[in-house]
Amino acid sequence: MLKIRCTGLPAAACVAFLTLAACAREGQDEMSWARAALERNGDIEVIAADQQSRTFTVRMKDTGELRMVRADQVVAAPSPPVAATPATAATAAPQPAGRSPAATAPAAAAAPEDGSAAPGTPQSAATSPTQPSSLLPQTAAAAEAAPGKVLEAGPGYTIKAAVAQAPASSARARDSNVTIAAIERRHEPIICQGSRLLHIDNRNLVFDGDAVAAEDGCELHITNSHISAGGVGVLARAANVHIDNSLIEGDQASIDASEGAQVYTVSSRFRGLSRRLDTAGVHDLGGNIWN
Repeated sequence: MLKIRCTGLPAAACVAFLTLAACAREGQDEMSWARAALERNGDIEVIAADQQSRTFTVRMKDTGELRMVRADQVVAAPSPPVAATPATAATAAPQPAGRSPAATAPAAAAAPEDGSAAPGTPQSAATSPTQPSSLLPQTAAAAEAAPGKVLEAGPGYTIKAAVAQAPASSARARDSNVTIAAIERRHEPIICQGSRLLHIDNRNLVFDGDAVAAEDGCELHITNSHISAGGVGVLARAANVHIDNSLIEGDQASIDASEGAQVYTVSSRFRGLSRRLDTAGVHDLGGNIWN
C-alpha cells in the first residue's frame, strides 16, 4: 500500500496534497478499467491512451478507421458505431475501484424503472441493465439468421430474427389484375334463363344498369373477369352461380340472390351490398374480400 507522509507541512497543505493524490489515483483507476473494457471488444484495437485528457485512440479492425473515445463513454464492451449515453454508461459500466455506487445514481435515476428511454433520450440508447452490450450493434449473423430463430435470451428478454409477413390472402394479390381484357360498355344486361350453361371468362364489362342475371335453372360461371354495374352486379333467381378470381361491383348491390339460388365464390372481390333472400345461399369458399 502506498503511504504518503506530510512531515513538515501545514495541516491545510497536507490535506490538499492528499486530495490531489486521491484524485490522480482515481483517474488512473478509471483509465485502467476503461482500457480493459475497450480491449475486450474484438472489433477494435486500442492504439494510444492520453491520461491527461482521459481519452483513447482506437482503430476499427474492419475499416481501419481511427476514432477518439473518452473514458467516461465506455460501456462494458463498447461498440463505437453506437453512441453511449450517460444513462447506459451508468447502468452497464463496471464501477472503478474505490468509487461509491452513489456517484452514478443521478445518471441511473434518469431512466424509468421499466427499462424504457428517459425523456429526451434516443430510443437506440435505452437498454435494459440485464441486456448485454454486445446486442447493441446488429451483426451480420443476426441479419442472416433464419426467421423466428432465437438470437439471444436472458433474464426478462428474448430476441428472435424477424419473420416476413405473408400477404393477407391470395385473392388480394390476384385482385389487382383479374383480367387484361379491353373494357366493353353495355347498356343492356346479360340474361341466362332455363337449363343452360353460360360461362363468362376474361371479360371486362361495364353496364349502365344491372349486369348479369341467372334465372330458372341457369348454370352461370364467371372467371377471371371484372364486372361493374350501375345497378346490381349479379342477380341469381333459382339458379346456380360460380364466381372465381373475379371482381364484381354494383352501385345497388354486388350480389342479389333469391328463390333458392346458390352462389359459390372463391378468390374474388365484391364491392357493394350482398343480398340473400328466402332459401338462397351464398357460399364463401375462401380467399374472398367483401366490400
